Amino acid sequence: MIRHGEFPLPLPDKEEHVALVLRTLGIDEDCWRRLVDGFGAECSSAEKSLTQRIAILKQLWRSVSPHEAPQDDSFEYDRRCPVCGASSVDVVATRRQAGAFPLVYGACGDCGLGVLLRGGTESSIYNRPEYYLRQDGDRAGYENYLAEQSYRETKGRRLIEWMLARAGRPLRTLLEIGSGFGFTRAAGERLGLATSGVDLNPHAAQVARAIYGFDTFSGALAEALNTKAISAGSAEAILYQFVLEHLENPEEELRIASQVLSQHGVLMLVVPNMQSVEREIFGASYRSFRRDHLWLFSRGSVNILLKRASLRMIAMESECNVGLLRAFLTEEELRQLNAGCRAADLLVIAEKP
Repeated sequence: MIRHGEFPLPLPDKEEHVALVLRTLGIDEDCWRRLVDGFGAECSSAEKSLTQRIAILKQLWRSVSPHEAPQDDSFEYDRRCPVCGASSVDVVATRRQAGAFPLVYGACGDCGLGVLLRGGTESSIYNRPEYYLRQDGDRAGYENYLAEQSYRETKGRRLIEWMLARAGRPLRTLLEIGSGFGFTRAAGERLGLATSGVDLNPHAAQVARAIYGFDTFSGALAEALNTKAISAGSAEAILYQFVLEHLENPEEELRIASQVLSQHGVLMLVVPNMQSVEREIFGASYRSFRRDHLWLFSRGSVNILLKRASLRMIAMESECNVGLLRAFLTEEELRQLNAGCRAADLLVIAEKP
């Protein structure tokens, strides 16, 4: 049973869960069945440790993955990490995609930051109505975002409950950056928070008004601050839910967010995890490897970014609401991965001292 302040969403039944896994990984049922059967054969004769089973899954996936491309490090790229400054960024994944070049990701050997090195999309994609209407062949955008209203409201409620349980103080207001159609804001309002939103996409702002009557600032947080649509020191809580990975300069964004926070205000981040076990297993098929994700984060890189924004870490956990490893690991092992920040998504809460 999920208690107040816990984040996981209830998983669907077995048939629905398999369908969700297939959509998430972008594979057919035969590919998934070969992985499950192969894992069963490898692990049937003797008890295997968690480390051994992860290694088996990784090896098996490489044999069935439709996305793995030959590692491409023949092009020139900057090996200097934009967060920690170490010259230790190496290519770690190359994914086939429909564009002229494969999607190539690197990782910093020091802080663990994931960096999109090649194959990204133009930033103007976020301003277009179609970003919320269909996902392209390379997984940028959303497939009928409006149809996910109930799911995303439920997810938003659990996310806000997780934040409230760890904030260490009562919260009355919430500012969501990248608020989209307002699903999480609606959940916040039902929990008694007064919410506001900022989003680059004018279409998203229009839909949020049509559904919920919400006003949304159309633009970036920096613009809202500069035009005084949002005041410095005014926000008790700010939420970035799968937004930071899209921004060209997440360090500058967090500094601006720190200016908007009130004293002892809290910042919550939900970001894709470069150091997740899913990334290790599924390689180029990892669900957060998509051409509109410039960064994948890590415990080390998040800590550095928060300190530079003069924010103090309160808590960091991780979660996978899809449950891709549900067929292979026990519930206790999944809980251990979550607590150790090794699941697919990092959940971070920090405070402005």
